[in-house]
Amino acid sequence: MSWQEHLTTIVRVLINDLDCPYEFSDERMQQVIVVAAKYVQFDVNLEHLYQVNVINPNITPDPTNDDDEIFLSLVGLKAACIFDQGTFRTKSALEGINTRLGAASLSFGGSIAGYRDIIEHGACGLYDELTSHWDVRNASAWAAVLSPFVNNRFDPRYLNAGPFRNVGNNDFYS
Repeated sequence: MSWQEHLTTIVRVLINDLDCPYEFSDERMQQVIVVAAKYVQFDVNLEHLYQVNVINPNITPDPTNDDDEIFLSLVGLKAACIFDQGTFRTKSALEGINTRLGAASLSFGGSIAGYRDIIEHGACGLYDELTSHWDVRNASAWAAVLSPFVNNRFDPRYLNAGPFRNVGNNDFYS
């Protein structure tokens, strides 16, 4: 199975576009998926680097060949988020947003409030939550968190000493 089939199915499920005729064509889905792939590679550092072509929608090498589930999942969520944001904008334009200057009120009419919740707690919210903690979960520079000021006996000569190196007085971490 190629990324086109795999990710199109995932995104269709996430945005509830399952009934034929589809609301979005396969070509439109693939356009949004490759844009989402660009964003994913910008937002998180992954093990694999993919060439993403947004003009002629393509992702190479095919992430389904390596079963890169992290990349596929994040791209699916980001693409669903992009579709949800587009639907939110369309619904906002059609239903209108009510505003008042006195007492500064802002309200959404009809089902637009539900779409706002979908944006906050759906694919967009989940994608933001996953990517905001990504660098912390996969931290490789964990020793940088430690401070040289771990006690009152700071000596700048030991700034280049590793966190587990004996620095002479055996009480570096006391």
